Amino acid sequence: MTIFQKLETFVLKTFKTTLEVFLTALKMSPNAQGYVNGSITELLLKQHLESLNYEVKRIREKWEGKKHTNHHGDFYFRKNGASDWFVLEAKGVKSNTEDWNKLYNLPKLIKILFDYHEIVHWIDKDKEIEPQINEWIKKNLPELLTAPILYSYEEIHDYLKNPPKRNAKTVRYAKAGCLQP
Repeated sequence: MTIFQKLETFVLKTFKTTLEVFLTALKMSPNAQGYVNGSITELLLKQHLESLNYEVKRIREKWEGKKHTNHHGDFYFRKNGASDWFVLEAKGVKSNTEDWNKLYNLPKLIKILFDYHEIVHWIDKDKEIEPQINEWIKKNLPELLTAPILYSYEEIHDYLKNPPKRNAKTVRYAKAGCLQP
């Protein structure tokens, strides 16, 4: 059975519909896309940890009985043969964080990396932070250096509903100290 046939069978048995209806419904639901995206992130993380010789146990979503207060996460993991277990929560960058923080805009990405530099593994805390961030972006995301600032539909819609009282030309002259445009 091909992967396509497996997917088609899964959708038919689980959702009682066709792949076309399933895809249309998935495209209409950002929440459903978020759940699938989260599951993909968790699966890839689990596979990666196992490839590094870690034992990984899934923490069930619906826990029966009292859940330990410090065990909120997706996985327990430990190095094979070790006695200590650790709790891990998987978060993909392609989550709401990207949209909420507008990480697709260079200034916002720099700000969040700077704000959370203490947990970014490639930042040397003994050196100046911002040059390291700029160098990393230059090396790993060079297209972002020349990308325009992007605005969401809601931001544009809100701007058009309440445009500034003065036009840009007036603001420029006012900043230069002139009274006439």
